[in-house]
Amino acid sequence: MSPTASESITAKTKPLSGHVGNLSTSQTDALKKLWTRLFKVFDQEGTEYHKPEEAAETAAPAKKSGYFSFGKKASSSEEKDFFIGTTTDPSWMTLPLEKAMPLIPGKQLCSTFWNMVATDNPDAVLLRFLRARKWDLDAAYNMLANTLRWRLHMRVDDIVALGESGIRDELNRLKPGLGDSFVSQLGSGKAYLGGPDKAGRGICFINVNLHRKEDQPFEVVKILTMYIMETSRVIVHQPVEAACIVFNMDNFTLKNMDFDFVKFLVTCFEAYYPETLGSCLIHKAPWVFSTVWNLITPLLDPVVASKIHFTKDVNELTQYVDISALPGNISGEKDKKTKDEAISVGPVAPGTLVEPTTEAYKEYKEMIKQYESETIEWSKTQSDSTNIRHELAREYRLARIKTEKDIRGPTAYEAKGLVTINEQGRVFLDFGGEWTALDITETV
Repeated sequence: MSPTASESITAKTKPLSGHVGNLSTSQTDALKKLWTRLFKVFDQEGTEYHKPEEAAETAAPAKKSGYFSFGKKASSSEEKDFFIGTTTDPSWMTLPLEKAMPLIPGKQLCSTFWNMVATDNPDAVLLRFLRARKWDLDAAYNMLANTLRWRLHMRVDDIVALGESGIRDELNRLKPGLGDSFVSQLGSGKAYLGGPDKAGRGICFINVNLHRKEDQPFEVVKILTMYIMETSRVIVHQPVEAACIVFNMDNFTLKNMDFDFVKFLVTCFEAYYPETLGSCLIHKAPWVFSTVWNLITPLLDPVVASKIHFTKDVNELTQYVDISALPGNISGEKDKKTKDEAISVGPVAPGTLVEPTTEAYKEYKEMIKQYESETIEWSKTQSDSTNIRHELAREYRLARIKTEKDIRGPTAYEAKGLVTINEQGRVFLDFGGEWTALDITETV
């Protein structure tokens, strides 16, 4: 890809309706009201959860196969999670939303919200929930609130903070071998990051034929999915808010089918990461997949379903992704690899769950307070001006980027140079190949 092509991805064009920089008066009003409801829940006291000591001890024994189980393995829903859900009150997820939310300390909801925003434009995050619920304020708030409690339950912030080596160590501590399974799956070649597609979005290439459901516990699959999704959010830069997924179905057999994973991924995009799937390309699906697809389609929200496209050959795939961005196992070009595939790095250092104490982190926390304070005042006015909000979002993004390495555990993606944050707090995106490294620091 030429330099002019990479630069064009962040070229200043008029945003789509309902996005940052192009809001009607009624849409601005809905955004203000959603912020107001969010700040209210941030102020609630809630009830601190203290984990019972016995809950961290030994796992329940695995169920044995026998006459009454017909020799089948226990389903994923029966498997014990060792990491997920172990730091929050189980009732936060089991109770109806309206009963669960008052129980959760507002400071925890606030913390996971800002970790969800990460380096993105905060308004853009709320707008995704409003668009996903067609500007129905109550529905958008419920969706956002449900996402926040889910993030706490799934320990998404801990996954980000630990990084891949930290996750390995923590999982191994909880159950010997569990972390090794995570690292093995991460390096298995099942998933590679690359891109861009023709809309400038990053791509996750998934080689389905390398997956076997029985090769790893379902908890590892869920953690791996959240880790990749959260890590890929680093490259979000306006107006590129979404991502592309390419499922390479070449050599797929029913042994590769994992219905639990499909349901989890679909639920993530529909319920917890709204408006972040730009397109899903299912490439070279064999005829046997049609039976599986008939089981999947009832699970799909119409909006998500509209973003799924089947491609039978490279010519059809290049309608969505330039051939220069495709790995060799798809394009047919021998020895061609994405930057993620081509570069090997040793294990990165583990992250930590200890809260940072750096000056950059303190400045970031102060920036959050400033953003919240000014947003509260803005929400009380009749103004729909976006200039001040845009500058505020830029200042927030710069503050977050400067402390990103304090918050986010080291990743192989950064070690490989796909994303680089330099000493000056500048972020560079580099997909490799013909792509020219692009400074996306101030693209808000």
